[in-house]
Amino acid sequence: MVRINNFSKRLEKRGRDWYYRWKVFVDEPVEELARIESVEYTLHPTFPQPHQVRNNRQEKFALETSGWGEFTMMATFHFTDGSKEKVPYWLDLSKGWPEGD
Repeated sequence: MVRINNFSKRLEKRGRDWYYRWKVFVDEPVEELARIESVEYTLHPTFPQPHQVRNNRQEKFALETSGWGEFTMMATFHFTDGSKEKVPYWLDLSKGWPEGD
């Protein structure tokens, strides 16, 4: 199973909810990234564009956006050999953003 990870940073409070900047990415070594053609992220249906495709291998297929809550997203990996793998991932807003980024 391909590993996914995320970072988040609290931005501002809007009403009762805090909004966060977050980035989700493939947390694998270069050799594994080379096997992946693209990643399709399916976000919570309340997002304006809940289906996002990333082809940015050099950036670990990262998706960066913002929101107010945690949820389970689905990542569909499209491999260079034509196969696919679906992996659920819980977006954890308590995972801090790295320093200097």
